[in-house]
Amino acid sequence: MVALRGILTTLFAVGVVSLSAQSIKPRIAGLESNKEYMSLLAKDARLNEKSDSLSVAVEALREKFVNESEQRKEFSAEILRLESEAFSVRSERNRLAQRINTIEQEWLVVNMNNRPTQSVAQTEEEPVVPTDTRKYADLTRNAYFPTLLSSADYATLRKAQRYESVAAQLLQAFEESHDRLGVLREEYVAADNESAADSLMTLFLNRQSECNMIADSLSATWSFVFDNKTYMYDLLFDKEGRQDMLQRAEANLFKMRQSIEREQGVYMCDAPMNYLFQKQCVVDYEIDVATMLGLHAAADSLSRVRGGLGALRYDFGMIEVKRRYFLDYVPLEFSTKYVYTSKNPLPECVVYENGEMYRIKLGEFAERQPLSKFRGLEPVSFLRSEDEGWVYYGGGYPSVEALEKHLQTVKKLGFRSADVAAWIDGTYAGSRAEIAELKSKSYTIEISGVESLPDGVRRVIAQMSEGNELSRVGKDTYLVTGFRSREAAEVVLKGITSADASLKVGIVEVQ
Repeated sequence: MVALRGILTTLFAVGVVSLSAQSIKPRIAGLESNKEYMSLLAKDARLNEKSDSLSVAVEALREKFVNESEQRKEFSAEILRLESEAFSVRSERNRLAQRINTIEQEWLVVNMNNRPTQSVAQTEEEPVVPTDTRKYADLTRNAYFPTLLSSADYATLRKAQRYESVAAQLLQAFEESHDRLGVLREEYVAADNESAADSLMTLFLNRQSECNMIADSLSATWSFVFDNKTYMYDLLFDKEGRQDMLQRAEANLFKMRQSIEREQGVYMCDAPMNYLFQKQCVVDYEIDVATMLGLHAAADSLSRVRGGLGALRYDFGMIEVKRRYFLDYVPLEFSTKYVYTSKNPLPECVVYENGEMYRIKLGEFAERQPLSKFRGLEPVSFLRSEDEGWVYYGGGYPSVEALEKHLQTVKKLGFRSADVAAWIDGTYAGSRAEIAELKSKSYTIEISGVESLPDGVRRVIAQMSEGNELSRVGKDTYLVTGFRSREAAEVVLKGITSADASLKVGIVEVQ
């Protein structure tokens, strides 16, 4: 047990050292002076560090559980304890994330109108209660409303009206950010070197996060408008005894919900789609209110607004890129000279963790081979096998088909047992049969029991599983497909459960 404590002490000490060097920066410029926000970010960073340390500790204990049978009982108990603690950390981070997002959304609502020093509540200089009987084109500004609503309800209705312009600006900002995301994807695909591609990928991921952040703000802002306006208008219809208007409003709400359900989960995010369908519903409400009250200027203005909604976009498709790996494919060259000497020894074979690399396996030997054996071949490299043998490889190719001709030439040069070898996302296959078996498998993350995937989870999937496809299957199941290894899928699964521990998530092996 003393040894066990020593392992954990060492691991957690590493985490503390890492945290002390970490500087906390706001995710949104302008929130530096918000003490609560910065405090929450710092706490989240500490919890993230603790989560990483717990993960490292659990992995170390699992390895010892396998190799040290005499202490398995103690290791098992400690693993369970650490996993329970890790779950508590994830739950606390989820709670913090909700508050952090709320603060960011409120800040964006206030500042999206390009007047950063002016709050939304200050965007209109007018008395809360109109003092004249003039009929305004702005429906909620007419004197009728404060006569039937309490001062608090009328103030809320006017606030919802002001938030309408904020929501419209957020939708425009989302469209611009989404369009830029598409341009970055094309630029990334066209990049001709790894450095440029990596820089563009960073920009792409940042823009992707910005899109999601704007969508979250649009959702929060518009929810306030929709919930308060529909509630107020239903209240007015009820006070006026207009059951016909209430029934008409309920029918419109039903159609709206049907439209939203049909389109849910189809696009990059649901916020623009929800906004458009709900906006149409709200304007229909308001046209009916204006007509009921004989407010013709407002009714005409609202009819024009209703007609213009058809030009708004909500079909913002998913924009994803498959990460490119600039593998160094160098086919074999054949000559009669000695390429490798004591001054130019054989290099160790480069193993890429991502992408597909095919080489000609020249042979596997118990002893190191003389350089003269590889006369006339370039490039040649080696790796030590698990049993301390020597395995030699020639060239580097993007596919089996690309090396077939050179394989036959190599066999004629005396390497009769030469075969194909491959590394696929870092996993080794030493024969055609092993390659076929490896490529026949893929892994899928299945998320079930949820009709609408939370935006936070979508964000994690987009950032952690570049190139993998997210799709909806049935009413309450989502799949993230295309993982080459279970290990890669498990990394993303952990990210998903960290974002929302309530989800039912699993990994399925697909042949």
